[in-house]
Amino acid sequence: MLAAGPRDAVHRLLLKAISSSTRPRTCSRGRTMLQHSANKPDKKTFTVAIEGCCHGELDNIYATLAHLEKVEGRKVDLLICCGDFQAVRNLDDLETMSIPVKYRDIMTFWKYYKGEAQAPMPTIFIGGNHEASNYLWELHYGGWAAPNIYFMGYAGAVRFGGHRIAGLSGTYVSQHYHWGHHEKLPYDERTVKSAYHVRQLHVHRLMQLQQPTSILLSHDWPNLITRYRNSSWLFNKKPYFKAEAERGDLGSPPNQELLQTLQPDYWFAAHLHVKFPAVVPHKQQQQQHQAQQAGQQHGQQQQQGKQVQQDGQQQQVHGSDVGQKVTRFLALDKCLPGRDFLQVVELPVEGPLELCYDPEWLAILRSTHDLMSTSKTAVPLPPNWGGRTGPKQYDIDFVDQLFKQRGTTAIPHNFAMTAPPYDPSQGRRRGNMPRTDLRNPQTEALLQMLGLRWCCSWCWYHVQGPYQLTLTAAEESRGDRYRFRR
Repeated sequence: MLAAGPRDAVHRLLLKAISSSTRPRTCSRGRTMLQHSANKPDKKTFTVAIEGCCHGELDNIYATLAHLEKVEGRKVDLLICCGDFQAVRNLDDLETMSIPVKYRDIMTFWKYYKGEAQAPMPTIFIGGNHEASNYLWELHYGGWAAPNIYFMGYAGAVRFGGHRIAGLSGTYVSQHYHWGHHEKLPYDERTVKSAYHVRQLHVHRLMQLQQPTSILLSHDWPNLITRYRNSSWLFNKKPYFKAEAERGDLGSPPNQELLQTLQPDYWFAAHLHVKFPAVVPHKQQQQQHQAQQAGQQHGQQQQQGKQVQQDGQQQQVHGSDVGQKVTRFLALDKCLPGRDFLQVVELPVEGPLELCYDPEWLAILRSTHDLMSTSKTAVPLPPNWGGRTGPKQYDIDFVDQLFKQRGTTAIPHNFAMTAPPYDPSQGRRRGNMPRTDLRNPQTEALLQMLGLRWCCSWCWYHVQGPYQLTLTAAEESRGDRYRFRR
């Protein structure tokens, strides 16, 4: 495990791992893999660093970016992490992570949560399969996990520099995909895992995005992504991937649907701890029939896998057609010396270099709010759920009027502690599994801004100040300890 703190030797090893990644790579057709199609030499740009699996290594990631700036003069404006972020505030949070006890480590996030350290640039992240699920549930719709460190929610979209960045947290497990979010504290050995599994509702919400998406983030890969390039070197490096890839099981079918439907400029992922690039062409006829095709069952998608593979090979040959829409996919490794865990991309400045709400996404949250379920039985989705009907017009109008009144779409810096931070004097003792869900003021503020009722908990306490828990007056008068919603 890497030691925390600025050690030049470690940072030089890490920089060696990314030095080639930070320069544009060329694919077999001689085109740059990661150069924005709208980029022009005379247009102002900003720099985005994308990191694979974080695993709590914030100190080393930030120090490596500082070393990169010192060596190459490249200042990063935004850092994106693709899951396994491990936003662990204290030893109790460690108990909610699905990870063997012997591998649990407090790591370094708690220092940023406490304010002992500051994130040197805006940082956004999605969840993976090794997370403090109790804390991320507090920020179900997104919010500041620490000052200048923003969680995108279980699904979400924000804007930075005028570009839409959308993300889907968690990993796909077919048995849990059609469930509601029934997991509640204290987690048992089953719910500690299912808590981070992707639900159909969140994919449905992302499917409703109509405006172009610059970057889409996921933890696991689209399940057919290996068919869009020669993957023999990948299977030589990871032989056990081959059978899964041939079955169409190496990744997530919902991610594949999102890829084919939203057609982002870039897709970044992590999870499998290996760097893997691919270029996915999108045919014009595919774009015309997206709405009809998006609602197909995943089984149909796998049956069509061979045809997708043939199409992918043909598209790779003819992928240089002028004006053809492509998605540049890149999976990254975890933060360790000698590993390809970081990529740097330049994007044209098209808006303020600060995190902003995405108005269309907020309208989608309003339109789909009643589909949220905190029982195992999910609320049935509308017919042809992936048909991309978009948000309802009155929700679009509501959000437009909201931002006219506010005068800005900037996300307020309203971070608030809801649990005590780690105290190093406690040593390495075991924590205790939290017993109750907390109601984060940021989530309350977002729902209030959108005029929506609270629907994210089985039971909750109000949080008035830094980790100060109280009951509502009505609950005190009734002697209630919990409030339940199903």
